Amino acid sequence: MASNSTTRVSTALPIAEPAFKGVVGKTYRDSTSDFPQPVRPPEGAPNILLVLVDDLGFGGTSIFGGLVPTPNIDRLGAAGLRYNAFHNTALCSPTRAALLTGRNHHQCGMGGITEGATGFPGYDSVWGPDLASIAEVLRGHGYNTAAFGKWHDTPDWQTSSAGSFEQWPTGKGFNTFYGFQGGETNQWYPQLYRNIDPVEPPCTPEQGYHLTADIADEAVAVDPPAGVDRS
Repeated sequence: MASNSTTRVSTALPIAEPAFKGVVGKTYRDSTSDFPQPVRPPEGAPNILLVLVDDLGFGGTSIFGGLVPTPNIDRLGAAGLRYNAFHNTALCSPTRAALLTGRNHHQCGMGGITEGATGFPGYDSVWGPDLASIAEVLRGHGYNTAAFGKWHDTPDWQTSSAGSFEQWPTGKGFNTFYGFQGGETNQWYPQLYRNIDPVEPPCTPEQGYHLTADIADEAVAVDPPAGVDRS
């Protein structure tokens, strides 16, 4: 008989498996099964959307006093959290690693961008397994996680179909990844990956393709876990 409780909250990961609640008798007739249940987020756990935009200044959006109207970003900011004291490193790889781990970027080996890595501590672009990302923490508590767009936190020598894949998004706690590696890609003819597999864009620029719309469509199409409201 399956257990009715599937929510297990812990301050340490991985969460320990629950004790067996069935009965093991001499035969199947006097035995009761108890299958381990998948971990689910606690009741009322919020959906989390974390947005990081390269090359966007603090005053680049109207919600932070910018002159260019950004109504959709304003709606997100009004309904969520605004990180107005975040330690921005003015570079993409370090900022992303710091935001996802809550650590100083040098602790993640991201003193600079991955293509400029050197063999010195803090600058080798090697983000170790002891530095858990927010995605790893959330997934350990039953969340379904996904990353879309630019990653740029995999060592340059690992960004091929041969891997290794420990520092790809799927190795850092994301169930799903759709986007590109490296610092830049062509917005009309991007080098895309789905998880760790290279893929072609769904259509051509002549058919209306652009990376921005493609990434947005992919994010909207992700199926949430059972019982999770999209709103």
